[in-house]
Amino acid sequence: MNKVQFHRLHNPRNISMFMYCFLIFIMFSSHALEQDKNADDKNSKPNILVFMIDDLRPDLGSYGHAHAITPNIDKLANQGVSFNRAYAQQAICGPSRVSIMTGLRPETTGLYTIRRDGRLRPNQPNVVSLPQLFKANGYKTISIGKVYHSTTDDQENWSTHIKKLPNFYVDPEKQAVKYAYEAGDVEDDFYKDGKVARDADIALREHQNDPFLMFVGFSKPHLPFNAPKKYWDMYQRDQFTVPSRKTPDNMFRLALTKWNELRMYGGIPKEGYTDDELTKTLIHAYYATVSYMDAQVGKVLNTLDELGLRENTTVIFMSDHGYKLGEYGAWNKHTNMELDTRVPLIISQALEEPKRKSGVTSDALVEYVDIFPTIAETAGLPLPVLDGVSLKPLLEQPQIQLKQAAFSIFNRGPIMGVSVTDGLWRYTEWRDANSQAIKFVELYDHRDSQVVSENVAKQPQYEKVEIRLRNMLQQQFPLDGPSFYAPRNVINNTVSIKADLSNKDAHVGEMFDFFNVAVRTERGNPKSKPATYGRTPKVTTVRMLGGWYNQDLSGDTYRWDGKQYVYNFKAATQRIDRWLANDWDIFQIVLDNPPWAFQRGIKFVDKPDGKNYLSKDRVGVYGNGIPPNDAKAWSQYIVAFMEHLIDTYSKETVLQWRFRIGSEIDTRPQHWAGTREEFFAHYQNTVEAVKSVLPDAVVGAHFREASHKSKYIDYTGQSEDAYAPSFVNWAKKHNVPYDFLAISYYPHITHPHEMDMENVYTQQIAPIVEHPDYNQNASFEIHEFKFIVKMERAGFVSVGTSHNSAFFAMLSKMALQKNIRQIFQWGNAHGGYYNGEAMTQFALHGMLGSRIYTNTVTGSPLILDNNIDAIVTQHPDNHAIDVLAYNFNNKNLTYQSPESLSLSLNVKQAVGTSYQYRVAQLDRASNIEQVFTAESPKATIPVSAGGWLLPNTHPTAALNKRLNSQGLKQFNVFRSGFERKNQLVWSEWVDAETLPNKQSGSKIKINRVIPSFSVQKYEIKWLHTADL
Repeated sequence: MNKVQFHRLHNPRNISMFMYCFLIFIMFSSHALEQDKNADDKNSKPNILVFMIDDLRPDLGSYGHAHAITPNIDKLANQGVSFNRAYAQQAICGPSRVSIMTGLRPETTGLYTIRRDGRLRPNQPNVVSLPQLFKANGYKTISIGKVYHSTTDDQENWSTHIKKLPNFYVDPEKQAVKYAYEAGDVEDDFYKDGKVARDADIALREHQNDPFLMFVGFSKPHLPFNAPKKYWDMYQRDQFTVPSRKTPDNMFRLALTKWNELRMYGGIPKEGYTDDELTKTLIHAYYATVSYMDAQVGKVLNTLDELGLRENTTVIFMSDHGYKLGEYGAWNKHTNMELDTRVPLIISQALEEPKRKSGVTSDALVEYVDIFPTIAETAGLPLPVLDGVSLKPLLEQPQIQLKQAAFSIFNRGPIMGVSVTDGLWRYTEWRDANSQAIKFVELYDHRDSQVVSENVAKQPQYEKVEIRLRNMLQQQFPLDGPSFYAPRNVINNTVSIKADLSNKDAHVGEMFDFFNVAVRTERGNPKSKPATYGRTPKVTTVRMLGGWYNQDLSGDTYRWDGKQYVYNFKAATQRIDRWLANDWDIFQIVLDNPPWAFQRGIKFVDKPDGKNYLSKDRVGVYGNGIPPNDAKAWSQYIVAFMEHLIDTYSKETVLQWRFRIGSEIDTRPQHWAGTREEFFAHYQNTVEAVKSVLPDAVVGAHFREASHKSKYIDYTGQSEDAYAPSFVNWAKKHNVPYDFLAISYYPHITHPHEMDMENVYTQQIAPIVEHPDYNQNASFEIHEFKFIVKMERAGFVSVGTSHNSAFFAMLSKMALQKNIRQIFQWGNAHGGYYNGEAMTQFALHGMLGSRIYTNTVTGSPLILDNNIDAIVTQHPDNHAIDVLAYNFNNKNLTYQSPESLSLSLNVKQAVGTSYQYRVAQLDRASNIEQVFTAESPKATIPVSAGGWLLPNTHPTAALNKRLNSQGLKQFNVFRSGFERKNQLVWSEWVDAETLPNKQSGSKIKINRVIPSFSVQKYEIKWLHTADL
């Protein structure tokens, strides 16, 4: 099996559906085994006993160490296969043990620490662990001592769970300071490993008639180095030499640690090296605890033999990682160095195994992720797809090789070290943990020693070695991979998007332009253009009549001059002219806020009395929301206004404009302080006035969503919820026309239900458009849209990250499916650059006029609640195909692992037809605000700490609300030189041929990955005209 085949077979992205079926299978198997329990020989299943040792490097007698006295482990090695080149995947207890117990690498699970965020079950509840697998198949699963680093992690999957114990001291003064070592004149079971051995003895006797998976976790030689004095007496301190404290030349500054773990203990200097005498004492202590642990292993093995269980029990002896004993002047583990990642591994198969090997060694490269599949295969149990491979072939043929490399990883905060070894050389890249950018490389020659003196990376004589190892490392850890810290939910499966372009019934309409209108208020600047993609910008002009919040009467088109009411339509036409002069098209005139003169004569009161409007509502958030004081005067005023527009711009021109009565009227009292009935009467009065002048004028209304609930108490003492459903009923009953009906949609990124498109349609839209009285000839539209973090007074904080791009793609899918003809937008371009939603619109723009085809989505996403879908179109002339795919998650806003995506498109072309495709991707790496943030450290540092980040800002908020003035100034400089501004960055064209299809014609098959919160635009074209 070559490397590529191995990667595909064992890639965790292929787990999900298999994992689900696998879990169903093992649950069924468990039930069946329980029913047949009495019919089977209880000892027919092989037992598994695993010794999990803490902090043990391969310093054992069986490994040829000059000093280590380990007769019991040596005896076990003489009964099995010892692996000379075994490696842990991370040299720290928690992640290494999780990796062992799951068969998954730390980078697969995203678990790198010994804290809660590094535990298995709080973070990866769907991963099948070893005890879970064995327990489901009828085994007794037994955990004694330190198995997982967290004693409660995965606890539910152990039939017997005896937690790890604290450290014990004979001397209370040493206990008080957590002294680094002790040689107590006590029996073995005074210290905790003796107690673990005793508990293991008891458990073996209790379960000798049950098939079992038993993990015995010995803590020594982990600190503190406490062991009975008799084990100290097995060594002479002077037999140990002080290793060189020299660090390798040109070593990366973070390659080693300051070994703070040791410094936590009493008797250890808080800084600097340990002196020679202390170094010898600590080395002496380490080997004393090794011999103490060896004796406890012997006790458990003796019980196994005594009970006659050895015949049917495979025994595995392993550590969680290696250790440094003063080499490089350092201690403990916590690195990618050979001393810390190289580990002992002995596998002694059951004595009854016919092909078992005894007393042999293997130089094959093996990894601790291989333990899970090895144990499961030994027990004959079904396997989930894992990162590791079974070592069973090596147990029968120790001389063969299964893999070319072993990998390890270690995190240093924002820097991640990834490392590869072939058993002779070690190559390490230190990368930015988020971007994968390489910061430093190391190459070490371990052909003669685990201790090295020089980093020989980039030296010409080792170039071939470095290239070979680099290629292997970057295949395992791609440079374009996701952030190492992106959360993962390991239920892995490929998401498949399928469409049948050969089926006429799958053609459901044409791609229409629903994103070409901008919303602008009276303060709007015509020189500030939206993203247009070559089109003429269109505007809907809000508060065109006046009635502004600042009560600036110069903008009012109806005034009281002290003697009489006069029209001032010039104020409106001046605003219209400014739009036209700046090359805008007028799409819609909004007849909303009445000019302030329409309040003349109205009485206001402080409390609801059912007759007079409330004083607090006289000036609303957006200006005048009080109904006109004289309905007849309002009608005459609207008639005059329409006539003025015709006289000024011509009837033909004005007929091209639309007229909307009101803005989000049921947002009370901000837009309307009257009642529902008052607005319906006002609407009828206005629409009749408009159509009396222009009978063919396009007129409609704008409300809140159907699910809107209001807490506002109006002047009648009542509150009223959404108007739109009632309006639909009222309009039909009274035969009042409307050519369009619109709502607002301001989804909050912090409110998951507002980003659930099915919920949005069902709750906010369907009660309107599916109302039995809805005018089917009326266009349903969204007249105010923005993806926001939060609302502010007369404004909002918008989303500035790639979440915006992905969300608009998802919204577009619904708009096209549900025939939402317009989505008006506030600004989608600032300072000459397109925001996230505008970039998605850029991708959609090239699809306008194409035929839309239905598609299906199958497969479970890797990340829970990821919504992966697409819009699939085909050009009617050249049959070119466009696919706009997106990945959005409404419940988890963090960037996580990319999803495997498969596009499968049935086409009418013959099998083998040549085509090309290319892909453009909108993600956080192309989002200008996120690129700036990633490249500007101060953008993530609070202002209080000398950075630019404002307090209490959401991480997805646009920078204009996240950064202070200094940060925004730097951003303006940055964006002026941003090379990818307003561009879809395309991949190279890829040549391909259509594949056989079960139906007639053929299919296009494209396999990619799609990152979190991203949009992918696929362009597919046929190479030959004859193939159209």
